[in-house]
Amino acid sequence: MKLIASDYDKTFHRHDAQDLQINLNAVDTWRENGNMFAISTGRDVASMMHEKKVRNIDYDYLVALNGSLVVDAANNVLFKKTFEDKLARDLVDMLKLSMGDELIVSNGFDGCNQTNRTASLTNDVAREIFERNSKIYSKSIETALDNEVLLIGCWSDNFEMAVMLREEILSKYGTQVEVFLNLNYINIVPKGISKASGVEVVVKHIGIDEQAVAVIGDDLNDIPMLERFNGYAVNNARPEAKAVALKVYDSVAELIQRMS
Repeated sequence: MKLIASDYDKTFHRHDAQDLQINLNAVDTWRENGNMFAISTGRDVASMMHEKKVRNIDYDYLVALNGSLVVDAANNVLFKKTFEDKLARDLVDMLKLSMGDELIVSNGFDGCNQTNRTASLTNDVAREIFERNSKIYSKSIETALDNEVLLIGCWSDNFEMAVMLREEILSKYGTQVEVFLNLNYINIVPKGISKASGVEVVVKHIGIDEQAVAVIGDDLNDIPMLERFNGYAVNNARPEAKAVALKVYDSVAELIQRMS
């Protein structure tokens, strides 16, 4: 048995219907041959359930919220790590100063996800995200904070601004949190959490040798898992991800074919 764990946005799903279908077909064959497939993403379970419904995405395991939540195909929780209540509220207060109420506060299955409301008017991807989130999430920031919090984040219109905000968060809370950048998203999770730690949970749960594991991604938040396991990048990946990858592939399907 082998395991492939793939990032979702811009890796498995690149907003190209034909490319996505090729990847889906490759995954079907991969799993039919007795192997496992996981999605490792900054998204939460609610968002990926939406993808299952509208795009027929299927997987054996989901590493969600950059590793702070891991579930199986039936959404049974294998692992989760939450913020302490005070820390979650302090982080939200800090982000509000820069971002207003355009924030993400997630327990993995529900929460507040109010990003891209202004950008949604001018950016196709942002508009899709806004429309999707409007259907999935109903909690206010305060209501979301009254529940468990596994990830806090926001969207910045400018990548350089996102980098600066990340540094500001780390300067104040670096001993308590990890901060990942994906596109212009800023994702904050508890200390010690990453996509690498999430894939480790899956590997231990399945009970396979780490050399039977391959991971693939495209962005900065994928780097920990690319460095930890046999890591590969897609051809549209950021240079930083390509730099740590063993090889660059044209698609997830190509990696699957080479692993088969």
